Amino acid sequence: MTIEPSTAASVLTDLVREDRNEARIWRTRLENLTSSVLLASFGISAFFLGKAAQPSAVQLRAITLLVDCCLMAVTSIFFFRVKRDLVALRKGQRYRQDMLICAVKGLIEGFDPFNYPAGTKPAITDTDLIWLFALSLGLILVKMLAVSLCPAVFLTLAQAH
Repeated sequence: MTIEPSTAASVLTDLVREDRNEARIWRTRLENLTSSVLLASFGISAFFLGKAAQPSAVQLRAITLLVDCCLMAVTSIFFFRVKRDLVALRKGQRYRQDMLICAVKGLIEGFDPFNYPAGTKPAITDTDLIWLFALSLGLILVKMLAVSLCPAVFLTLAQAH
């Protein structure tokens, strides 16, 4: 398909803008997910410790293990599934940015902004999301182990307040 370089540049500029907006949306969703799950884990534990009829140590251990393991599993599945899409989005964005540079220089041939080559590497790797995810799961794991290994201590502290 032949296309004027100025038209190609205009189309590619719009597509790159859309890619950036979509990447921001998905990044925000992943950030909100990890922080919300962390708060939910602590909130659920606080709820069970603050109930008028407190659970026994065995019940608290079981509830904590069940709830936190489920939260970590669901978060992991969602995170890695969306992260894969984000990487594909970043590869497409990189390909379109490279095409935009060629279009500005007037070197456009075979205009297909939706078919990036298999070897395309994303310019932005979003490794900060992995660190946020790992930190969130690490904190949930530490809390889960603390409550599971010493439920009597937490029950005693809850009764004192």
